[in-house]
Amino acid sequence: MQKLKKPLEYVNPDYENWGIYKLDKDKDAFLIDVVERIIEKSRKNYPTTRALFDELASTLYQERIRVTTSRWKSDPDDEKDFWNNVKGQIIKFQKAQNWEDADRAVLETLLKKILYRYAYEIVANFKPRIFDLAQRFLPRILFLFLNSKLNSPFKFLFRKMNSFYEKFVITGDFDLIRNLSKKGTIVVVPTHFSNTDSPLVGWTLNSIGLEPVTYGAGINLVGTQPLSFMLNNLGAYKLDRRRKNALYLELLKSYSQMAIERDTPSLFFPGGTRSRSGAIESKLKLGLLSTAVEAQQENFIHHRKKIFVLPIVINYQYNIESSSLINQYLVEVGKEKYVSDSFEYSTTYKIVRFIKHLFNADTGVVISFGKPLDVIGNEVNENGESIAPNGKPFDIKGYFEIENKIVRDEQRNYEYTKILGDKIVKSYFKYNTVMTSPLIAFSYFLLLKRRHKHLSLFEIMLLPKEDRIIKRERILEVISLLKVRLMELCQEDKVNISDFILENSAEAILVNGIDSISLFNSKKVVYADSDGNINSQDVKLAYFYHNRLIGYNLEQYI
Repeated sequence: MQKLKKPLEYVNPDYENWGIYKLDKDKDAFLIDVVERIIEKSRKNYPTTRALFDELASTLYQERIRVTTSRWKSDPDDEKDFWNNVKGQIIKFQKAQNWEDADRAVLETLLKKILYRYAYEIVANFKPRIFDLAQRFLPRILFLFLNSKLNSPFKFLFRKMNSFYEKFVITGDFDLIRNLSKKGTIVVVPTHFSNTDSPLVGWTLNSIGLEPVTYGAGINLVGTQPLSFMLNNLGAYKLDRRRKNALYLELLKSYSQMAIERDTPSLFFPGGTRSRSGAIESKLKLGLLSTAVEAQQENFIHHRKKIFVLPIVINYQYNIESSSLINQYLVEVGKEKYVSDSFEYSTTYKIVRFIKHLFNADTGVVISFGKPLDVIGNEVNENGESIAPNGKPFDIKGYFEIENKIVRDEQRNYEYTKILGDKIVKSYFKYNTVMTSPLIAFSYFLLLKRRHKHLSLFEIMLLPKEDRIIKRERILEVISLLKVRLMELCQEDKVNISDFILENSAEAILVNGIDSISLFNSKKVVYADSDGNINSQDVKLAYFYHNRLIGYNLEQYI
């Protein structure tokens, strides 16, 4: 695996040939195609006029509830008027028609009206000048956010770009990835642990010379300055997670799929949302992931490019959102067994604490590119050929054919999507880089759980301070044992290990992990007490970071 030392030149330096730029310039025609495809699908999904009417009525019902009970700053001012108008048309249609001679064309006109409303709300914009500006300052902002021991808060503005790659470690087979980007369309599928993931992945792709990707961003962020300006001009299409109706979800899928078909590199998080538990995603959402498979089917039909799926694993030493994420997870799995601590520090406190720790931090991020896959989950070679288990190249086009003809088959494609999802999960675990924070959290929480094996997870989190103490000698012993096992797994190509862990003793690993893990948390996740023994002021956060190493069966070696 290569380690990036400095940014690479663009594979395609002419932004006018970038897929995202061409999509922006042709957005009206693109949206017409998206809407027309959904109209065509609706004739299959809702074959009778009554079925289509019922779906429109259901959409209206859900949207009126949203407008009434869940207004956001990002919502258009005319939202209520629009859906009241839809309501009037539906009532008028229902009164004027009987189902035997009802005119479906009237309902399809209304369907188009709703779809275009959604489409122009979702559609991405891309401005090359804003992109250049973002690429110039984004790494410096990320560097300031996550690092480093600076004597002056303004020095980060003048640091040489090469110094960023000491803190933002980027690994992967860059030559292969860059070569494949010239032969096909790249679909990037990262792990998701933080709201900083999207800009971090975007900058990372730019660092290895790939053109920018289109990606989904929560529409609620569009109303948040300065995010709204950036999101509206850097290729992000807007997602409204309040909307669950079938028409909206179909539009999102068709938008994603047809962007890929138009050779627009794309990014989506197959986990669906940030990992609330802190664990690597082991079960993926297949909805958006299926768009890559469907797009490949259409590309074969129309003799267009092959699609390559690129897994990325993001590793942080700490996560500034960890407290809220683990609270959400424990509320979901614990129900009445867990009562969330809803106390939140004031914004002023957070800012002061952020500044206090910012210039004393010494931590980093590792972004690992996995091997590119085809849409069936096979690895591919430098020529873009899929590699069979026997090591020989083969053409996956046959997977979509019956009697040498491409056949559209949703059920078959769903099965392919599940296979692809399983291969992506395996890539996540394989290219995950173990850092000191999750290693010490895993060691501490495992020992705490072993000592109190009669207690439930939620009871362990309520243990008094004196019952949370782990002898320093014992945790150092466990760290040493885990290091040996992790090195064995690394030799078996099942995980990566940070250079710090490989090169240092258990004592140094423990100290480094303690220094990193509690950086932005108000309570010490893991700390050494006055006797040098190890304790935690917030066991649920120790559990959160511990979960990062779940899935490697490390417990059996302790």
